[in-house]
Amino acid sequence: MPHSPLQSLEGLFDQDDMRLAHRFVLGGPFGAEPAEASAERLAHFADAGGLLIETSHSYAGGRAEAAAGQWLRKNPGVLGVATKVGHDTNGADIPLSRATVHEHVRSALENLVVDSIDVLLYHCDDPARPVAELAETLVSLVEAGHVRRVGASNWPAERLSALAVELAERGQTPVASYQFSLAEPDPALLGGSLHADRAVLDVVREHRLPLFGWSSQARGYFARTEARQVNGRPDPYDTEDNRARRLRCVELAERLGSRPETVALAWTLHHPEVWPSIGPRTTEQIDTSLQARRLTLTEEQVDWLRHGGR
Repeated sequence: MPHSPLQSLEGLFDQDDMRLAHRFVLGGPFGAEPAEASAERLAHFADAGGLLIETSHSYAGGRAEAAAGQWLRKNPGVLGVATKVGHDTNGADIPLSRATVHEHVRSALENLVVDSIDVLLYHCDDPARPVAELAETLVSLVEAGHVRRVGASNWPAERLSALAVELAERGQTPVASYQFSLAEPDPALLGGSLHADRAVLDVVREHRLPLFGWSSQARGYFARTEARQVNGRPDPYDTEDNRARRLRCVELAERLGSRPETVALAWTLHHPEVWPSIGPRTTEQIDTSLQARRLTLTEEQVDWLRHGGR
């Protein structure tokens, strides 16, 4: 099995020594698009200095990991992998028993064609189980050599804090994964997923956790000018506050000679703990996202984009 390029995850996620060019995580429709399209995006991302892709046991009806694995098999050791367990192939939460988690990890290792998963995340919480039990399951995977770094997605802030404490006692610092962007979604329309709100960010900063910010571009919200529906429902990002933020992005982009969606992504990069997860469908969209690295926003601009003239 090939080794990951991420030989020093501790240094990679060190907030005092992070390399801006490597803070993007590549997602996208692996398993739901032609293999050639995935291969083109993965190669382009790697050539542009990317290090890490993210997928899940449940994505694309369970096909996503194997689809990414097709490219990884032909390009061993080029990109690291983060994947999530805890959803079935329909995206529903399942009990996080030790046996089930280990089974999903064995499947992921086979599908991804790697000797060890770089970052394994619980895709959901299992509130019926003590945090200590869930932490012990994650540590057992590290000790077995199946996983190099562990964490959780979509946990309530108090449970994430407890997990960070439990894992710290076992020599691990978890990675957190939540929706994070300049556009704060309407939680009632986000389908049960959690936004990195103030309570979550307080935990992230207190315990110095890396944060994978998925939908970092709010599903293309800042590139649009009109409202749209998502799966037949209102866009969770189309709120009065976010429309005002989008207008401010347009204004600042004009001054900086950039694009509104690039400014919005640069806003996420201003937060040193955040690794924005991007889901471009084309190599051109990858390049547009990566342009955010070249925008240096002031503290005043970051605050103005979020809050306006207060």
